[in-house]
Amino acid sequence: MMRRKRTWSLPHVTKKINSMTTNILDAVETNIPLPTYLAEKIQRTNYALTAVMHKVLARYSAADAFFGVSFENMETLKAHAVPMAKLMNMPFLALSPALQDPRDWSTFVDGIMHSQTVTKLSSAMPFVDDVTARDIFHYNCSYVSLLKDVLHQNVLAAPLLGISFELAEYLMSLPIGRLEAAIGGIRFPLYRWRFDDALFWIEYPAGRLTEESVAHYVMRTSTLKAGALPYKNLWSDLRLDRAKREVYARLMMTQGCRASTATNLFSLNSAITRNTYRQIHGVSSPCGNSASSLTWYVERPVQRLQATMLVWLYRCALKNGANIPEALIASNDVLDKMFGPRLLLSADRANHLTRSMAMDSRLNVAPCRSCGTDYILSNDEGKIELAKDFVCPGCESDLRPRHSEPRSKGKKRSKSK
Repeated sequence: MMRRKRTWSLPHVTKKINSMTTNILDAVETNIPLPTYLAEKIQRTNYALTAVMHKVLARYSAADAFFGVSFENMETLKAHAVPMAKLMNMPFLALSPALQDPRDWSTFVDGIMHSQTVTKLSSAMPFVDDVTARDIFHYNCSYVSLLKDVLHQNVLAAPLLGISFELAEYLMSLPIGRLEAAIGGIRFPLYRWRFDDALFWIEYPAGRLTEESVAHYVMRTSTLKAGALPYKNLWSDLRLDRAKREVYARLMMTQGCRASTATNLFSLNSAITRNTYRQIHGVSSPCGNSASSLTWYVERPVQRLQATMLVWLYRCALKNGANIPEALIASNDVLDKMFGPRLLLSADRANHLTRSMAMDSRLNVAPCRSCGTDYILSNDEGKIELAKDFVCPGCESDLRPRHSEPRSKGKKRSKSK
């Protein structure tokens, strides 16, 4: 008589496997997506550095010229909890370096004569008491530590941190110990307020600050302009081994990319990709026509803003050495953390947008005639926009809070806390 083989149920193991599957962006050891813990570290640093700026300005009002923000501004920031949370909890640093040129950093790191910029900043910062000086040193170390962490772990570090590619390359080349030793020799903070824009302080207390308007200010105040970054990379020029193609396909499907898109992009077996999609999301991959409308990206201000930020991040990633799928995955990941359930731009549309802009000029990038921020413009037969007449949604105040949340497209997204 044959005995029936007993099977054991291991709910804790099953739960762990499901968790690893649905959170594969963090499970894969790569610098493509922004790890959750690093996004949280950026958020904590936003709160910590703005708090110390507030504290310094409360005692030394003359420091407003250095920080690029006044004590009254910091009081306003603190008085409005909801917009402050939107600002502090984004995956971007709300501070930018006081020194953007790596040559200025090298003057105090190498212990040589300070540059004119360093001397000027030292003069602009008022003399402070010993306790405040200790706080400045401590938070300078925390700031530099965050810069190093993000630079070594994410391909989009430069736009996330508000720094130039030249400074990013310089800081990556230095050991953290050498930087911390050099920090002790300076008496001013290495950071300042990132959103140096008068319109920001009008919208903020009025309750008009949204994730989209914050994204506008992030691009507006960045030294990295989308129009000056590479974008002509083509999928046909990409040469990847099978292991990488499978990893990229899985990452993109985790972000909501359809199985058919992953099959076509990476030349994989369609049955395998459909099964993988089902394992990740618990449902079959959606069917239907792929994204084809170019005017969709400029139909509404929010769509134009999100599409523009995607293109900006994508080109930044390419500039930093990422290949096409890495740039797409990293950009989709940051947009998801930025907009959460408000994100309208699906992973399939992101792929369609970047491929279309690499192949022809029916969509292009041009600066707003008012603020100079680069935005996507349409040059398609369905809609033709002239750069000389274009005013961006941020300057037109078209990014105000909406009365209702947009209907989600594709998979349900959860915003990073």
